[in-house]
Amino acid sequence: MSLDRLALAFFAVGLSVACGGPAPPIAAPKHVSTEEHIVTEHEVTTARELSAKAESALLGQHWEEAVAALSLLVSAEPANPKVPEWLMNLGMAYKQLGQRDKARATVQKVYEQFPNAPQARPALLRAATLHAYLEEWTALEAIGDKILARTDIDDVDRIMGLGTRGLGRVEQGRDLQASPDILDGLDLSDRTHYAAGNILPVAVAQLRFGLAEMRKTQSERIKFVPVPDDLLDKLEKRSMLLLQAQSSYTDTVRSVDPHWAAMAGYRVGEMYRNYHHDLADIPPPSEAKTDKQKEIFYAFMHIRYRNLLLKGLAQLDQTIALGERIGDKSAWIERAKTAKTEMEKSLEEEKATIAKFPFKEENVQKAIETILAREQKKKSPK
Repeated sequence: MSLDRLALAFFAVGLSVACGGPAPPIAAPKHVSTEEHIVTEHEVTTARELSAKAESALLGQHWEEAVAALSLLVSAEPANPKVPEWLMNLGMAYKQLGQRDKARATVQKVYEQFPNAPQARPALLRAATLHAYLEEWTALEAIGDKILARTDIDDVDRIMGLGTRGLGRVEQGRDLQASPDILDGLDLSDRTHYAAGNILPVAVAQLRFGLAEMRKTQSERIKFVPVPDDLLDKLEKRSMLLLQAQSSYTDTVRSVDPHWAAMAGYRVGEMYRNYHHDLADIPPPSEAKTDKQKEIFYAFMHIRYRNLLLKGLAQLDQTIALGERIGDKSAWIERAKTAKTEMEKSLEEEKATIAKFPFKEENVQKAIETILAREQKKKSPK
């Protein structure tokens, strides 16, 4: 509707009211763009006014107001050269509101619809962090390819691209294919001193998390049922990989974005839980013929490796406390709460089972300590 037609409509309404007749209905679209003017159901404004309102809302962290103004700008002025900039700001506002799926879809429009805009490269980087948060691993790998395929990226962008593609691959179970990307990214971050401080940038935290996931995957690939002939070697290798994974997860906790710390904390707790489960699942040896012998083996294995459950629980407690402190309500925090409840129940059931046996838990614990001391003595140099 042109301004002249709009003025005539307003005049008709005023004339009708003045004559005492009913005002004729005006079917107004949600918004109408006419060069500089934008007409909505509630106001007549301009792109300049809306842009100023959006900027003020962003500066004041009034995210809902920013979303309203920017959404209207984008839909009413699709040919405006500032659309990529508006979309980036709209994506940021959605993210601050916790609507990360909308944030991801919004920044995706920037690099898909405006591949040559100055905002296209940062839009790819921002989309990568959102895909990781939303655990969209296939899309994460694909966005990593897009970042690395660009000719205008610097070392920091390359670090982000390598970590993005590597993490996407390892989370899809392709840790061997992910390894070169993650190791190259870590090497580049070391050479450029990008993570020289105590607080890790997101790109490096992602790499550290990816390395930890690789080691966790490799560790948990080692199974003990059926019992292998080289059980002790496999126990030692899995323990070594577990400790290496924990070290990388601990590095991730230093991320500037606490969400990565929550992810890492949950994974450490889960890793200890899985290790305890696999060890406790080892069946009694063939020499254990009687029920009592089998009960002793059960008690020995569960008491000997109970500390793994306790370590996992401690890590989950820290993760849940972190989530409460920063207001993180992501799936990782909910998983931590669920895992904690299940592990506590498992621990109670284990103790109740051992309490029914015809021997005391304290005696089993003393026997374990005696055996461990004897083994340590054998290893000590004479």
